[in-house]
Amino acid sequence: MVENKILSKLNINIKDFNNQMEKILENKLFSFDVKNLLLSMLYKIENAYKDYENVKIEVPSKKKFIENILRIIKEKTLNIFLVKPETAEAEELEKNNLKYMVDKGNGQIICFQNELVILTAILKLDESYNQNIITDYDYIAKPIQDLLAKGKIISNVEVLRDFNGWSWNIVRNEIKDFDYNFIYQTLILLNGEKNAYSGSAKLLNIVNKMAIKKYISLNDDSEYIEKLKKVIEQKHFRLNLFGDKKEFINTVTEEKKEYTKQIEKIDRLLNNNELLKSEYYARNEKLPNKEKIFSVSYLVNILDKERKDLLTKIDECNRVILPKEFVEQKTKLEEECEFLDSISEEKEYVTELIKEFLKIVKDRVKDIKEENKNELIKWMYKIRYYRYVPVNENENVKDIKSLQKDFKEVISLIIKTAQKFKIWDTFTEDENLSYEILKEIFDTKIIYLQNINIQCKYEDKILHVEYYDDNVLESSKTINIDSVKIKKKIKLFI
Repeated sequence: MVENKILSKLNINIKDFNNQMEKILENKLFSFDVKNLLLSMLYKIENAYKDYENVKIEVPSKKKFIENILRIIKEKTLNIFLVKPETAEAEELEKNNLKYMVDKGNGQIICFQNELVILTAILKLDESYNQNIITDYDYIAKPIQDLLAKGKIISNVEVLRDFNGWSWNIVRNEIKDFDYNFIYQTLILLNGEKNAYSGSAKLLNIVNKMAIKKYISLNDDSEYIEKLKKVIEQKHFRLNLFGDKKEFINTVTEEKKEYTKQIEKIDRLLNNNELLKSEYYARNEKLPNKEKIFSVSYLVNILDKERKDLLTKIDECNRVILPKEFVEQKTKLEEECEFLDSISEEKEYVTELIKEFLKIVKDRVKDIKEENKNELIKWMYKIRYYRYVPVNENENVKDIKSLQKDFKEVISLIIKTAQKFKIWDTFTEDENLSYEILKEIFDTKIIYLQNINIQCKYEDKILHVEYYDDNVLESSKTINIDSVKIKKKIKLFI
């Protein structure tokens, strides 16, 4: 009966997306079981999406989310093979403790027969993050792109992992990487998915450290690691030069001469077709096939860019020996060396990142005007959601004891502002009591906060508080208090 009501409610959208899926599947050589699993996956996403969107706030529209999945199936998925546990076909998956394997080059998926698993595999086929990452240091971009691409997948499968159309339950053992998920959720709650990598200098500095440490620990990328080691050596060498200004000026002068020689060589190549062709063949001989230069005209573009870069370096050399620039560059280099040294330190940055997140949230809440009070309602939901983001196998953000004071400041500010804007009822003049009752809103799993009713009963110096989802009792608490003047029934949202 319940299922029929849901189907009736979602009938128009389900029909529309089902029709699109069926048209795509008509041109795919998938088995009957695969097609059924994909349609089942689509139905479950449809069924859960409204709750998912309401709880999390920072999600794509349902239309955009589903159309992206349909695009990947249509354009990038050539074969899907379902396997059963403890069979010969599943041996490789089970041996590597995997639930799916993806071959991006051939558009192939091998996976167990499960909607969450197949959704994860489909998204993995299209693993990428499209934001143009601008960083202070070029060795940051690769780890950040990796973090955002992986975090996005973990975040997007949440709609099936933690929501079922009736409740919100975090399935921790299905979260592939707690660190990537935690950092990504922190970024998108502040900035949205489109421009996730943005924020205060301090926030991005913490994210950068976490991303590089994570990338090195998870990826066998010897080329990146060697490049990073060289950067660390070069930066420290250059910082040491700043200690002896005379030696530093001599070094910079020699660098300028070398850059000038390289520009002269490029000019000779650009003005002599025979030399240009020889350079084209010489470079291509050393490059792997996927990196070979397409034509001589492409080489001209490459040389033009190299020339511009060298001119920029000469300009930097000219500026760095100026007294003011010398001090600024030294300070900047000291900061970069400190950043690089911190990567190898055995230090956790989770608490530090959350503190900076809450500081930014507090500033944003203070800036909200009454005419934009819907923004405040969004932050009620987002803070509630963030408190439930897992940071490891056993803890959520809200469980970190050292953050209780920081959260109290933000939650108190939201409560006071909500009552000031007449979003929430002011049911007592006692601010401490109001906080004790309303802080539970940020720990409830009631999906729609607007449905919350609160009932209070005072006897024997104990205030009994019950929290209802409409008329269904969800939780309760007791507060010891000598005397109280409070409404007995409270409709939270006015």
